[in-house]
Order: sequence, then C-alpha cells, then structure tokens
Amino acid sequence: RGDGWHRLRQENFSQMDLDGSPELFALIKSMMRTDPARRVDVHGVCAHTVVSRACAAMERTYEEAKRDGTSMFAASPLAGVSNTFLEEILGRDYDDMDLSL
Repeated sequence: RGDGWHRLRQENFSQMDLDGSPELFALIKSMMRTDPARRVDVHGVCAHTVVSRACAAMERTYEEAKRDGTSMFAASPLAGVSNTFLEEILGRDYDDMDLSL
C-alpha cells in the first residue's frame, strides 16, 4: 500500500482531481470517512443527486429497451454508456471540456 492509499485513509483527498464535479467529490469523501458515524450510509448514497441521476438514466434506458424490444443489458451498470452519460449524471455541460483519458 503506497503513500496515496495512506493519505486517503487519513482523509487527505488532495491527490484527487474532481474539481469538475464538487457533488461527486463530496459523495466520494463522505463514503471514505474513517469514522463510521460520519460515513454516509447506503440510503444517503442512493439519495445523492449524482446517483439518483445515474439511476434515472439507467431506468430510461431500460424502458427504451423494453419498448423497442432490444437487449435489457443496455440498462445494466456493466453496459456501455452514451457519450452524454457523464454530463447527464453530473448535471453539467461538458461541450467545451476534453474528457478523454
């Protein structure tokens, strides 16, 4: 376990670069709290706006697949996502950003 892992275990998130999504960064930080009393529970994760948007997008994909008679796998978290999925769940417009890795 390297230095980065140890920093995360001490709630030092300085190495994480999620400036483009403060909502997602806040969720990740709340999930990684070392004190269980301060850590978000599963209900809090599911209710989070980013997770809610992702679930809504998957539900729409599922309904479209059911309606069109195509594979339900498209609505699975294991399936590929559209080019706009990230901006949709983060509630952002990334037309001017380079999201390539």
